[in-house]
Amino acid sequence: MARNKAFEPEERLEKAKCLFWQKGYNATSMQDLVDTMGLNRGSIYDTYGDKHSLFLQCLRSYTEGMFEDYRKVAEETKSPIKAVEKIIKKAAIRTVEEERTCMGVKSTFELGSVDEEVHALLKQNTSNLTALLKDLLKKAQKAEEISNKRDPAMLANFIVSNFTGFWQTFLVYGDGELVQQQAEFLIKSIKK
Repeated sequence: MARNKAFEPEERLEKAKCLFWQKGYNATSMQDLVDTMGLNRGSIYDTYGDKHSLFLQCLRSYTEGMFEDYRKVAEETKSPIKAVEKIIKKAAIRTVEEERTCMGVKSTFELGSVDEEVHALLKQNTSNLTALLKDLLKKAQKAEEISNKRDPAMLANFIVSNFTGFWQTFLVYGDGELVQQQAEFLIKSIKK
């Protein structure tokens, strides 16, 4: 008969996610994970697999959570262009409030070109967000909120690319006001 776990796996996964987010994959040792998660190596391996499997679970949890936040904004906002604006502002505000670079962006630069599984996960997340924004921008065109001369696919890609710029700006300058100004400028550029 299988034993019940004496810990909550999702709670410990959250601790690992925060550690990977702070230190990155390569700088995080198994001992760091043992110490942070409060579990022995055997429990980590039995529950989550090896370090790489654990990292993928953490990264998936992070990207799915962010996308769900953006999807809810789109679902709850009547005006398509207002939904796009809220998503942009949410990305900017999240950057400042979390006071650190997006885990997805950090992982992209650390592992995106050398780890196929990380690359695939991040590519899927970016594609999902781009598709959400593209759909909203098409709806905004139909509602005559933005010009029909604008290419919704290009605008969606442009917005997502700018999110990376928010995180880079905050990381380099630590200036939340500048990030907010960039978000406002991005919104204005979409409406032209």
